[in-house]
Amino acid sequence: MIRALVLTLALGCNASSTPPVAHGVPTDPAATMTTTSEDITFNDGVPGTIVHPTAPGRYPGVIFMAGSGPTDRDWNSPVIPGKNGSGKLLAEALAAHGVVVLRFDKAGTGGNKHAITGDITFDIYRDEGRAALVELRRRPDVDPARLFVAGHSEGAYHAARVAAAEGHAIAGVLLLSGAGRTELSILLAQIDGQMRTAMPAQADATMAALKHAFDDFMAGKPVDPAAVTPIAGLQAVLRSATNPTTATLARGLLAFDPLPVLATIDVPVFVFNGEKDIQVDPAIDTKALVGARKAANKDVTEFLAPDANHVLEHETRARAELNGGNADYNTPERVLDAATVAAIAGWLAKH
Repeated sequence: MIRALVLTLALGCNASSTPPVAHGVPTDPAATMTTTSEDITFNDGVPGTIVHPTAPGRYPGVIFMAGSGPTDRDWNSPVIPGKNGSGKLLAEALAAHGVVVLRFDKAGTGGNKHAITGDITFDIYRDEGRAALVELRRRPDVDPARLFVAGHSEGAYHAARVAAAEGHAIAGVLLLSGAGRTELSILLAQIDGQMRTAMPAQADATMAALKHAFDDFMAGKPVDPAAVTPIAGLQAVLRSATNPTTATLARGLLAFDPLPVLATIDVPVFVFNGEKDIQVDPAIDTKALVGARKAANKDVTEFLAPDANHVLEHETRARAELNGGNADYNTPERVLDAATVAAIAGWLAKH
């Protein structure tokens, strides 16, 4: 998930008190295959889970690349309560449609033995994605001519980079709730919007100080969060983003612009966003991603789900009512948006 997930708590904003609604259809009637899951380890220390149909055959294969921060293979995060991660739900739903899905804990997350320290760059995420494809290619139940990369939120950046590196060795890439801007611009936009709601009188000065701090960080200078802002929540965001032990990776990630890379990918691209997404703006980001593909005369399919949120769940509340809240993303009653699952499964079947 894009980084500012906890800012509403940090700034004292109130999320909507409306209870979560689970009116979506959790199982697509067309998804009838019996499936099973198996845990694996690949690439010398990357733990993952493969979900696949039990019936013999050769199926399309998909790797999932998770979002930002400590988001694990199931798309759970310790900053959001609950364990009903939509990555796990989506993998199981697609497997019931006849797809082999590999999801994994990325570097620095869950049980992954690859720590993010020192001079490690954000290439590590691309490299783990490519290693996951190698793992799928060697499976007898996967058709190597039908391999796909799916990235969620920040994972869409990494999926695009994997696709660019793989070329025609994969059949397509899916960008799910991905941004069409740099992560730094998304982060600052999220903070700005929440500051102007929670503390309008301080917004201009706070944002100027934050932008100056990030300019310093991107230029290789140290940043003291306490000297930038007295707001504890923003200090925490700065402390995480500018941590000296992960600074090399963070600078590359914060500055990465997905649009030039997206324009070079020759295989088909599926761009999804939910109109109830409050982390990524579908009006800005989806338009930018699709526009980059069209400007380069490259294959692109756009799907905007009227009632899906950032993590692909069915959401009937109005986007404005959500008010930055995400605490119910992983509650047990939440289900995937059925239209979203059908669109993803249909696109995979077509390609």
